Amino acid sequence: MADPQMMPSALQVARAMTEVLRAKLSVLAAEEVTLSREEAALCLGLAEGVTESLEQEALQDR
Repeated sequence: MADPQMMPSALQVARAMTEVLRAKLSVLAAEEVTLSREEAALCLGLAEGVTESLEQEALQDR
């Protein structure tokens, strides 16, 4: 992401969140996992990107 004005792709966000969540879930003794506001925003962005992609696929299949 060389250009700071470019939005990250859903794949880039997914990879970043995979690393964050993997690290947080690696603490097996933890009963809870807490996300920062930024991490939660990334998860939301990823979910929205996946939703948009699936909706586009559904429209193309019609």
